[in-house]
Amino acid sequence: MSVPLAELIGNAHAFEDLEDFRQGIPALLREFVPADVAAYNEMDEDPSSTWWTSDPEVRATPEQLANFIELAEENPILAYTRRTLDGRPRRISDFLSLREYHALPLYREFYGQINAEYQVAFCLPSRPPVVIGLALTRADHDFSDREVLLLGAARPHLIQAYRNAELAAAREATIAALEARLEDVGTAVIVVDRHGRVDMATPTGQRLLAGPLGGPDNRLSAALTAQLAARREAGTPATEPLLVPSDDGRDISLRVLRGPEEGSEMLVIEPEASGLSVPALEGLGLTRRQAEALRWVALGRRGPEVARLLGLSPRTVEKHLQAAATRLGVNGAAEAAATVWAAVGVRLPAT
Repeated sequence: MSVPLAELIGNAHAFEDLEDFRQGIPALLREFVPADVAAYNEMDEDPSSTWWTSDPEVRATPEQLANFIELAEENPILAYTRRTLDGRPRRISDFLSLREYHALPLYREFYGQINAEYQVAFCLPSRPPVVIGLALTRADHDFSDREVLLLGAARPHLIQAYRNAELAAAREATIAALEARLEDVGTAVIVVDRHGRVDMATPTGQRLLAGPLGGPDNRLSAALTAQLAARREAGTPATEPLLVPSDDGRDISLRVLRGPEEGSEMLVIEPEASGLSVPALEGLGLTRRQAEALRWVALGRRGPEVARLLGLSPRTVEKHLQAAATRLGVNGAAEAAATVWAAVGVRLPAT
C-alpha cells in the first residue's frame, strides 16, 4: 500500500544534505507510487558526467552502464524536457507505442535488459545542460493517469526538498570556507546573532554592512533585524530569500541559513534576486507572460501593480497566474511563488 503525500513530503524534507537526498529519494518514491525500480538521474550533455542511483540497486554490467550513458538521450521523456523545459511527469507511453519503444537501441541495449518495460519520469529544476530526473519503472504494467497526477502533486514539494538539501550543502561549504580563511568564501556572507549583532563578515559582506544592510555599533540595520525576526516567527523557509532594497533601486537577495553557532544566522548574499529571471521561470515550463507575472508576485508585488508593470488588465494577469500555478502543480499564486523561489536555486560558494 502506498504512503500518503504528506508522509512523502515530510520524509523528503528530512534529508540533511544533497547526497542524502540523492541516495534516499528513490526509496521514498517507490513507497509513494509502487514500482519495480525508482532512480535518481543526473543527465548531462557530456556523457562522462551522466550517472544515477536507484532503489533497489540495478545490477548492471559495465557494458550496460556504458550503453545507458551513450544512448540516454533517446529517452523520449528526456528529449521532451530538453525541448520544452517542461519537467512535469510523463510516461514513455505518452510518446511511443510499445513496439516503437522496443525498437529503440536504448531499449535493446539497456532498458530491455533490466526489465524496464514501462517508465514514468519527471524533472527537478537544474542548471543547464544538466537535467535532474526521477524515474520509476515496471516490468508488467504501465503507470496509470492517477499515478502520474500523484507524482505531479508531489513534484513542487520535492523541488523545495531538493533545494533545502542544496542549501544545507551550501551552509556546510560556507562554514568550512569561513573556518579555513575568510577571504576564500566565493560570495558575500554575514553571520549575526538574533539581536542583529555581527559576529563575522567576509570583505564583501563588510562593504554591504557599510551600506544598505548595516546599522550602528557593528549591527544590522534595525529594519533588517526586524525582518529576520519576522521570518523566524513566521517559519519562513530558507528556500525563500529575503529581499532588501538598495540605494540603486535593485533588491539585494539574502538566503537566511542557520549559522555556525547556536542561535546565529548566516546571511548569504546572492546576485540578482537569486536568479529569479524570466528565462529561469520559463525553464519551469511557463510561458513568457506566465513567467513575467509570477516573477513580480514572487518579488512581492500584487494585483493591480503587476498589471500596471506588465501593461495588462488585472483579469489577464490573474489568468496568467492561475495558468502558472496549474502548470507548476500547485494551488494559487502564493504556492507558485514559493515553488519558483525554490526552483531557481542557490550558488554554492567556492571553497
